[in-house]
Amino acid sequence: MRNTIVLVRADNFQKASVALADLVRYGGMKIRGEPRIIPPALSEWVFEKVSGEKPKRKFKAHVVAQIDLPPRKAIGRLMDIHPPAHVLVVPPDSEAWTELMRLWGTFEKLKGFHPPKRTKAEEIERKRKKREDEDLDL
Repeated sequence: MRNTIVLVRADNFQKASVALADLVRYGGMKIRGEPRIIPPALSEWVFEKVSGEKPKRKFKAHVVAQIDLPPRKAIGRLMDIHPPAHVLVVPPDSEAWTELMRLWGTFEKLKGFHPPKRTKAEEIERKRKKREDEDLDL
């Protein structure tokens, strides 16, 4: 299966890293491999190819990452969270995806990104088990 790609456009790389962490923590997505930094011109081209319109705003940080969800599911989960960046899902059957994968090895790795320790689902499960253990102690 081809991995879906997310394009994160932010004011700085710290916000891009936080947005990626939010995708993992609150969106239940898994980042496959390491996120990569791409040139602004390529980011704008990908944006135009996927959305069908020109970007209205310029950003300073442009990052791509591969995720483990199909595009529809990823878009649905993105609508539930509000990361501090502009996130665009690039489907595997698009021209933009093909070009990003062709150039993937040439992109610089995003330094300093570490996925969060727990996802939201894992945190909810941990709290549920803790409550059950407390109930047993009573």
